[in-house]
Amino acid sequence: MRRAREMRRLTDVLLAGDPEARFYSGDLRREANITNQRLATLLEVLRDRGWITHGWGEPSPGTLPFYVLTDLGRRELAK
Repeated sequence: MRRAREMRRLTDVLLAGDPEARFYSGDLRREANITNQRLATLLEVLRDRGWITHGWGEPSPGTLPFYVLTDLGRRELAK
């Protein structure tokens, strides 16, 4: 049950963004009020379903990965 609530909070944050919005893990963690470990697990589930993709910004020291909600993810999560 806890996982479902956490997933709902995370997907609400993702859906609130623009279609091209990039989300960083720290922002997702803070906005969805989820621990780093739980966030990693939930992001893996969303990636496996094809609902999010990830990438990297300009290469520089401290560059962090970002996550983007896919069109499929937006359609599925908006149901």
